[in-house]
Order: sequence, then C-alpha cells, then structure tokens
Amino acid sequence: MNQRIKNQILRALKKEPQTFWELINKQDYHIVEFLEAIKQLLNEGLISYQNHRFYLAKDLEVQPLKETKCGTCEVGIEIKGYFKEILDEFIKVTRNRPLPTSKYDQGFIRPIDTIKRLAFMYQRGDIENMDIFILGDDDLLSIAIALTGMAKSITVVEIDERINHFITDFCEKRGINNVNVKRYNVIEELPEEAKGRFDVFVTDPVETYTGLFLFIGRCIEALKGKGSAGYMGFTHLEASLLKWWKFQKFILDSNLVITDIVRDYTYYPESENQWRHFYETYEVMRQFDLPIPTVDWYRSSFVRFEAIDDIKVQPVPKPADLRDLYFDEESWATPEPKDDR
Repeated sequence: MNQRIKNQILRALKKEPQTFWELINKQDYHIVEFLEAIKQLLNEGLISYQNHRFYLAKDLEVQPLKETKCGTCEVGIEIKGYFKEILDEFIKVTRNRPLPTSKYDQGFIRPIDTIKRLAFMYQRGDIENMDIFILGDDDLLSIAIALTGMAKSITVVEIDERINHFITDFCEKRGINNVNVKRYNVIEELPEEAKGRFDVFVTDPVETYTGLFLFIGRCIEALKGKGSAGYMGFTHLEASLLKWWKFQKFILDSNLVITDIVRDYTYYPESENQWRHFYETYEVMRQFDLPIPTVDWYRSSFVRFEAIDDIKVQPVPKPADLRDLYFDEESWATPEPKDDR
C-alpha cells in the first residue's frame, strides 16, 4: 500500500474527525485504494471508526492538515496561514541569493511561486516523511522545504557552487542536518548512491530535446519505484507541442503517468533576476526589433507524474557540447552561455 495515501488520511484526522465522504476529499487515489488504506489503518490500530466518523486512535507525530485550497475556486493553491508564514520567512532568508548566470542558463521563479510549488507538493502528499531529490536548485526550493521541517531528507545536486554554498550556509545557521548538497554536472552519470533512493524528484530541465531527456532521465533513475513521484517546470514558450508529445511518450515508456499539469503556475521575475544583459543574445531579439520587457512574461507549467510500476530507465542522449545542451530550433529565449558571474 502506498504510504502517501496513509499520510494524507492521518494528517486530515490529526486536524479533526472526518466522515468517509469528507475524508475521501483529502486524498488523491482511486476509491478502492482509499478504502483499502482505511481498512489497513483500522487493522493497525492507528485510526478508529465511531458514529460514522473516523478518529485518530493514538497521538501520532504528524502535523495537522494545512489548508492550501483557494477560497474562491477551491481548485487552485492559495498561500495563506501556515504557508504564508513560510513565504515570509523564505523571502527573508533568500534576500541575498546568488543572481543568475548565463553560464548555466539560470533564472529563478518568484518567491511566492516557489512556495506555491511547495504547497502543491504538500497537497499531493509529496513532502511529509519523503526523501526528496532536487536536480538544479536556483529556485532554492530545498530551503523552502527545509523551513517546514516535514521532509525526511532533501538532496540537492547542483553544478553552481554559489548556490550550493548558499544552501549549505543556511542549513548550518539553522542547525538543519537533513539537507545534503553536492556539486553535480548532469552530463555525468548519476552517482550510484543516488540511484533508486528517492520518493520524489523536482527539476527545471533545459528544454532542448537533449537537455530535457537528460535531466528527466537522471531524475527518473533516482526514484525508488512504484508510487514514487516527479515534478518539473515545463514551458510552452520554448517547447512546442511536438516536444511535449515526445516528452510524454518518454514518461510513459518509463512506467510513469502524468497526474497533473498546472498551466503557467510559475513566473520568472524580470527585476529580481536582473538579467537585462542576457537579452542581447536571445534569438527572439535578433528576429524582431524588441525593447527589453517591463513585465514578467517568461512562465512555466508545473507537471507531476507518478510511477505505476517498476521504473524502466530509458537511454538518454549526452550533449556533444554546451550548444547541443542549451540550444535547438526552439530555444529563442535562452542566453548564450558565458561566465558572467
């Protein structure tokens, strides 16, 4: 039985007793799987059933369910209460974060969007007691997750030592000891100790064909297996529907299924990224006489997928050089890589 569904049930009951029909709205799975989880938790003595309501049978070390649903549409994420406190603290501790460098095609999303990703992952049951793998972390999602204290472990693999040092320094100052940070170049093979170890991964891949399959392939290789989940940011700006189709086929061939696509979930702030000088090398600027943008226009969807069986690791291409990694015929808003730190 998937532990994720049990966690979703237990945290809901930690908040308050629930009827069957209330509780089914607090989890993500098929009604048969939900009922099976209920029966197992009853047999394990962790919950009880009285007067058509479920209760916690003992005081478990789980946090009560945090509210994330939008109060208007009841579908989207609204940052309020607990996650508003996390957002405020995240803004404070990341104020002096490293700025993007074109050397690694960087750019970070708005702080509120980092917390929206965190809240969405929490809603899906992919934070609490999970071993989480993050490939590339200029968004500093690892810090946001660490602030909750919910994850079992967080492993960040990142090529930029400035970001690695920033995360490490934060953890040392806060006495956080479940965050592991390593320098890693995605072109290299995934270290053996990282293979098949993680419940969840998160990445924002380079969106060339080569980069996309390389990043996602490495991350899939890090997953434990059935029930493990992955998240990625993916645009419609530099990824055509054909590229989306090929990506989805890659996911399916790996024995994962896409469960969620939240369109335009995250934006990249122009002023905070301070990447005005990147624009001179953008292909779109060569094609048309354009001014530097004054609005946040670059955005990505948030995609979740889950393994339905044992992972089938697919062969992934290695780039011939940096241009092969960062550029294809659709890379019209990607800067030429150079050391501009």
